Amino acid sequence: MKRRQLLIAAAASAALPLVARAQSYPSKPINWVVGFPPGGGADGVTRLVAAKVSQNIGQPVVVENRPGASSIIAAQYVSQAAPDGYTIMSIEQGSMVFNTALYSKLPYDPAKDLAPVCDMIRAPVILAVNPSFPAKDLKSFVELVRANPGKYNYGSPGRGLAHQLAMEAFKQKAGLQIVDVQYKGIAPVVQDVIAGQIPMGPIDTVVILPHLRAGKLRALASFSEKRLAATPDVPSMGELGYAGLDIAPIVGVGAPAKTPREIINRLNAEVVKALRDPEVSAKLTGLGLEIIADTPEQFGAFLQNEGKKWLPLIRSLNIKLD
Repeated sequence: MKRRQLLIAAAASAALPLVARAQSYPSKPINWVVGFPPGGGADGVTRLVAAKVSQNIGQPVVVENRPGASSIIAAQYVSQAAPDGYTIMSIEQGSMVFNTALYSKLPYDPAKDLAPVCDMIRAPVILAVNPSFPAKDLKSFVELVRANPGKYNYGSPGRGLAHQLAMEAFKQKAGLQIVDVQYKGIAPVVQDVIAGQIPMGPIDTVVILPHLRAGKLRALASFSEKRLAATPDVPSMGELGYAGLDIAPIVGVGAPAKTPREIINRLNAEVVKALRDPEVSAKLTGLGLEIIADTPEQFGAFLQNEGKKWLPLIRSLNIKLD
């Protein structure tokens, strides 16, 4: 009996540091790193959520931009930071999945060096054309492009991004030959499609919604299985017979891999609380974003599935960025 009591007491004593650590966290400012320049979609989402997290925990949450090299600079920095919950990062498919196929060598291992905390949002992608484009729906679009192989081109915001992968997967399924014109970001793609410099592009909802409402762009289909809540009048690829094209850029949160589980869980709880705040959620959904707010385990499973689904396509396209 005494031995059992001693074992229980020892276990309780061992757990005390973990409990104390979780209760005392956070006790100083949190540095939230973004691998993209200020003003972009990931940066905007991060700053909105970080401000609410800071308000809720009573500690500063400082957003730091470390752009460049498809988030590799930011990912390497965060993966080498102290695993104490005070350095975290906005992560997406590129930094956690696609970079493993796009680069022959990475200075970090997404699976071993970074821990998923929460998938905050996804930004659905829509195939849009200039209003003067002769095809009025996806069926006539496919017929027109098939009849003119190599004649048309599309703008994408960069190789290996979700936008380009969505379009390349659609080209494969529909048997289309459309030339990929590379841009540095989605903003110049939108500008040139509106101006008629290029006829089409895969554009995410954050950027496209105002232009659809103004009649400057015409949506043919969303890269999703079902219609999007933000664009109920736009058919989905899935309902039009092109299943398996459900891809969208996401913005999630990651931390150094050895961050204690109780701190990961606390971070997750605070991020989810901020996302579900009525003011924050209204701003995000108003931009056409879908709020995910999942658990670390769910986020990790999602990233694994993204790898199984899209890495073979990247390799088949022979896309290399180094």
